[in-house]
Amino acid sequence: MTASVYPEFGARIGSMIVGDQEIFMTGGATDDPLSWGCYPMVPYAGRVRDATLKFAGEQFPLKNNLPPHSLHGTVFDRPWNVAKNSPSEIELVIDLGDEWPFAGTVQHHIQLTDSKIEMQLTVNAIDAMPIQVGWHPWFVKPTDTALRFASMLQRDGAGIATEHRVSQPTIPVDDCFVEPENPLTITIENVQVTLSSDCSHWVLYDEPLNATCVEPQSGPPNGINDDPLQLAPNTSMTRKFTIEVQQIT
Repeated sequence: MTASVYPEFGARIGSMIVGDQEIFMTGGATDDPLSWGCYPMVPYAGRVRDATLKFAGEQFPLKNNLPPHSLHGTVFDRPWNVAKNSPSEIELVIDLGDEWPFAGTVQHHIQLTDSKIEMQLTVNAIDAMPIQVGWHPWFVKPTDTALRFASMLQRDGAGIATEHRVSQPTIPVDDCFVEPENPLTITIENVQVTLSSDCSHWVLYDEPLNATCVEPQSGPPNGINDDPLQLAPNTSMTRKFTIEVQQIT
């Protein structure tokens, strides 16, 4: 297994090859940075309603990149710095940027073995802030899936997940889910991929004909407003995501 990491394109894993099978949708500088590889979402994941952050009695505008909402944080389309690099491990760092009203940094640590790739995001707050993180992997369209959850969070008229839980539909979705019922697996040709994370929510986007996204998030879309984890100054939070692979013979 080999993986290619692109510091210049948001610290994303842009390619992951098992045997001769590509696992991710690939891209480059001329492609929409939202649409390929596996990239970190920090300091929020998913949609933020009306591109507005509400915190400590104030309102702050966020970038409006999915009108009328904001989407997927401030670091997926910016170049990161490489702090550590070896044939099997890389650590990348970046500040949260001018489009986030609070000072802080994030580290993305990626470790590759013969059978899995382990990712870890650590946010270090300088200012007090709400925080949410996640990853957005664009997988090549699976030939089979086992992605069952106890509940789906029903969306409202603006396309934002609510707290109302409903059963998982059988049709293609772009929705947030909780409580996986079994190990989350997808099969891409002759490679079985198993996904695990200590994140509490998963967004499943399988509407495209050529790709499927299974995104671990530390909270639901707009969770940065509705029920955020709050970091005090000079504290941190960490979440992990593992992609394990096995060739099927």
